Order: sequence, then structure tokens, then C-alpha cells
Amino acid sequence: MNRYDFTSPKKRNGANLKKSAAIILTVLILLFTALSGTAFAFNDLNEAEETAILDLKDRGIVSGMDNEHCAPRAKITVAQGVTLIVGGMKLSIAPHATEPDANTYFTSISMNAWYYEAFVAARKNGLDIPKDVNPHAFMTRGQYKSMLQTALDNKGPFPEQESPIVFEEEDQRIMTRGEAAVLLLSTIKFLEAKSVPSKRGYVSVNGLNMYYEIYGTGQPLVLLHGAYSSINTTFGKLIPILARTRQVIAVDLQGHGRTADIDRPLSYVQMADDTAALLREIGIANADIFGYSMGGTTALQIAIRHPELVRKLVLASTYFRSDGYYQEVLDSIPYITPEVFAGSPIVDEYKRVAPNPQDFPNLVNKLKTLVSEKFAWEPAEILSINAPSLVMVGDSDSIRPEHAVELFRLLGGGVVGDMAGLPRSQLAVIPGTTHISIMNHTESLVSLIVPFLDASVEESQGA
Repeated sequence: MNRYDFTSPKKRNGANLKKSAAIILTVLILLFTALSGTAFAFNDLNEAEETAILDLKDRGIVSGMDNEHCAPRAKITVAQGVTLIVGGMKLSIAPHATEPDANTYFTSISMNAWYYEAFVAARKNGLDIPKDVNPHAFMTRGQYKSMLQTALDNKGPFPEQESPIVFEEEDQRIMTRGEAAVLLLSTIKFLEAKSVPSKRGYVSVNGLNMYYEIYGTGQPLVLLHGAYSSINTTFGKLIPILARTRQVIAVDLQGHGRTADIDRPLSYVQMADDTAALLREIGIANADIFGYSMGGTTALQIAIRHPELVRKLVLASTYFRSDGYYQEVLDSIPYITPEVFAGSPIVDEYKRVAPNPQDFPNLVNKLKTLVSEKFAWEPAEILSINAPSLVMVGDSDSIRPEHAVELFRLLGGGVVGDMAGLPRSQLAVIPGTTHISIMNHTESLVSLIVPFLDASVEESQGA
């Protein structure tokens, strides 16, 4: 991966400036204190700029350097500004594009330049850069804001009054690196609050026109929502956080959200096969999978039927037998009607996004049938899953805690760790939590999920 720093050209090693397939370009620098064990800090920035640069560093957009080369107060060049915007806004060259030729767009940029790919990606995404641009010239605030606004518009559209960019195209003052960091971070956080996908669309799988969204970049993480729900109603609070460091792929299962129903029953096996087919169609060969409730049970079937697709499993409020539910929950199913959901976020979201909003009663009936039918997967099927798994359940969940523990054991848990070592799977019981509320416990979920997914598979397997 290309990395840009502000060291003297004489000190650069040309062999380390080769371009790579990805554009992760370092455009800002951090000043570390000389005292060992003390916190890193800047001595020449205001609080907003320091906060922005440290945040961008945590996101992998910028990286730190030593005191000799640290100059976040310095003026930013066009090359530095373009690479910062391209990296921070995750702009890329269009998929399936042939190797781009900088001469197609510019007369003054060599294909060997460290900023070459960033300029091509910027032009392909509509940023207004003159053909004869001088990449070494200083960038004005107006130029930086104009390019950043265009990058934001590519993720939208958004009402003009909502934009975090105070657009002043005529501002000819030179932008500093610290100022650029503040404006970029505010734009990134605006997008995160909007949970805007970098890609969305439909894939035809098994007779179903299945909807999906993609956020962020990194190790793929597939999200499978619960019954009656959708991408947004289940994962709306988690996606902006998870997408900071991974490629989040969220789907709407049959009859849910933006995926219209078709003439077949709902089944965990079929939803698993649908999801697996979609992942293959969009080029995902291996992913972590996070499923909640119905989505968790579907995730189990993906791991059983398509093990090559699964790296790790996160299972929230998940069951593998119909008696995983408390009996009183099963007894209440016949009394569920579409009217029960009137005025709820679930039905409001369905009416807003479903291709056929009038089909909600049909979805209710199909889900009642799905949950009412008794099923019990053989323990051997669960034992066949080798993927490290995190089993989570609320202490007041609709899923019995005994069932969650049984699932945990079948997935490799339930050993004396001090003697046998930690198992490949983990169990978490979240206090003060119900089946419906568990997905709203954002901080607790993130504190459990992120470290589990960040650990290597070897570490998770106790290797």
C-alpha cells in the first residue's frame, strides 16, 4: 500500500514508493512526545485539530511520525489534499476498470508518482481537478472544500442545509493540514450518522431479488437481521461503528426490508442458501457473520451448509431448536397479528422501504409458521462448525440461558480454561437485557464483538 510522509525527498527510499492496488495514503503526521510511556500529543495544534488527527489516526487514515518531520501546521499541497480526501472518503477507481492511465486525465502527473492513484480515483469520482494541475502547489480552502463537497455528494444526496461543509468556494486562503483534518473528520462523522452505504443493490438468487448494502472497507462482516426486521431496524446503531474498520455487508432476507417476498415458505435453510449465493455473486469468498435471532439461526445454517464462507460467527439471541425459546413465548405466537405492530418502528420501516408495503400481514403469517413449527438440529451438525463463535444472550432474553450455554458447548466452549486453555468460542450474558432490547445495547455489543473479531483465527482457536 502506498504511504505518503512529509520527510525530505533526499531521505525517501524510492523502492518504498511503489504503487499498490489499494489507496490508503498517509497525508498527516503525529508528533510523539520524547518521554517513554507518556501520551502522544501535539505542541502546536488547538484541541479540535489534535482531536481530529488522533481520530483519523485511529481510523487508519493518517499515521504518526517523529518531531523532525511533523508539521501539521504546514500548508497542504494539492497532492496531499487530494490523497487525504480520497483516503478519508474511501473513493476508489470503478470496479472492473482497466489499469488507469494518468495521461488520460492529467498532463503533469506521472504514473510513478506516489499520488497517482489518488488523482485518478478523484477524477473518476467527479472531483474537479484541472488537466494541467500542479500537484505541488498549495491548496486553497475553497479548492479543498469544493473537492470534499463533491466527494460527499457522491455518497448522498443530502439536503444542502445538512452538509457539514461550510462551502466558500472563493476562499483563497491556503489550507493547513490541521484544518484539513478537522473538516474531513466532521464530514466522515456526518456520513456515519447517516449510515450511508458505499454500495447498494439487488442480486438475483434462487428466484429471489435480494437486497444488500455495503459499508466501509476491510475484513468482510455480514449482518443478518431478526424476524419482522430489516438492516436498519436491527443494525442501524451498530453499522457506523463496525464499518470504521471492516467491510460491512448487510442484507434484507426474504420478505423483509427491501427484499420482496416470493411464493415459498420461510425457512432457515433457504435463507442461508440465499445469503451464501448472494455473497458469492458479489465476490465475497470468506467473511465473519453476525446474526441476531432469526438471523443468528440462519448464520448457523450458513456455517453448517457453506463452511468455506465463514471465518467467525457472532450469534445474538440464537436458537438451534424450537425449544430454545421459553415455552410462554411459543404459547404467545398464535396471538400475534399485524395489528400488534401498529405504530412500531418495525411496521413504519416496512411501509417506508418494502417494495410491496401491503404485504406485511403475509410476512407476519409466514413468520408465525416458521417459529411455530418444531425443529431440532442434530448436535452433530453444530459440532461440525469449526468457526470460532461468540454466543451472546440477554439475561432476560426470550431465549433460555440454558439453551445459549448448550449452543456454546456445542461450538467448542465449556472447558476449564486454566487447564485446557481458552476454547475457540466465547459466551456473553448481557445483564438487564431482553430479546428485543439486546441490539440497542450498542456499547456492550461493540465491546464484545470488536475484540472477538479483531483476534486472529489462530488466537481464537487457542493456537
